[in-house]
Amino acid sequence: MEMGRRQLKIDENEDREVKNVLVDNFGRIAKKLRISVTDKCNMHCMYCMPKGKVRWFNEHDILDYHEIARLATILADLGVERIRLTGGEPLLRPNLENLIDALTKIEGIKSISLTTNGILFGEKAGAFKAAGLEGVNISLDTFRPARFKEITGTNNLNAVIEAINAAERVGLNVKINTVVIRGWNDDEIVDFANYARYTGHIVRFIEFMPLDGSGIWQSNLVYTKREMIDLISRNLVGLVPLTDLPNCDLDDTNEMNHKNNSIRSENQNQKSDPATLFSFCDGKGTIGFIPSMTEPFCSSCDRIRLTSDGRLLTCLFENPGYDLRNMLRSGKPNCYIKKKISENMMKKPEGIIKIIKTDALRPSLNLMHTIGG
Repeated sequence: MEMGRRQLKIDENEDREVKNVLVDNFGRIAKKLRISVTDKCNMHCMYCMPKGKVRWFNEHDILDYHEIARLATILADLGVERIRLTGGEPLLRPNLENLIDALTKIEGIKSISLTTNGILFGEKAGAFKAAGLEGVNISLDTFRPARFKEITGTNNLNAVIEAINAAERVGLNVKINTVVIRGWNDDEIVDFANYARYTGHIVRFIEFMPLDGSGIWQSNLVYTKREMIDLISRNLVGLVPLTDLPNCDLDDTNEMNHKNNSIRSENQNQKSDPATLFSFCDGKGTIGFIPSMTEPFCSSCDRIRLTSDGRLLTCLFENPGYDLRNMLRSGKPNCYIKKKISENMMKKPEGIIKIIKTDALRPSLNLMHTIGG
């Protein structure tokens, strides 16, 4: 018994020695955690999944919800405040609302959100909201059924549209993620901008990144933020950064303007968000751009990732990452895991900006379906 008390005191002392902040060698502080709950997906998007038969993680290697919650608790003690659940497709994990509920109870966690392809989301929106989910990002790259089948390998466009509507009905914050690929769907950029104007949903245009399992990425397929802004401005009305919106001559009674003011206020509190938000100069609608390739935001990155097989990734382009699962299952105490995480965080690479500088860009630098968005 005396030995147990002595060991507990040693563990507590070691725990105090670890600063409750996740800072890397570039001075960046991690506040956001992406948790991939599965590598499996019920779509086969050509810019994400490998061609042919996919080799999934061994089921035994996948973290259970208790293990995920334990690691999230440790990371919250290190300063993580916001969690996003990702995949693969996270809704392929049964009873995901139980995990959401557990994560909302962790001290220090301010919000739980989710990224999904939307196929299964519609019928679960209410349960997720009740469990504590605050927001959902839904992937949608085209409004055209034939093109949707070509890009995703499925005929589920209507289910995705219904997922968006269901999320709105239950009061979740909704964002649409649209990966733009030159020659594939760049002719729908204006359509998506109009969709944002008339629905009030934020559409975020994402530059194509070399995280594709199919190996199709090429630099000439990247449709840039600047090109998108020029295209939208020519075909609709002028764009203005959301932070500058008050300088425009707006009708203050416009309900959409009030919504933009709320979005602007929220965005000011999330300065490290990868999306730069814009509105139209009439205040009607909000769109965002994630210029991962042409304007990398590595210097302000405040996110880390936990893969479904229990690896910590401090960067999207880190591989293989750091094995936390073995620490959990070998009985290591929280203070030990916490210390190792802090040490690994100091090794966080500069990011894709370093890869661009060294001319090392190539397809499939990492596999998005195994690491989460």
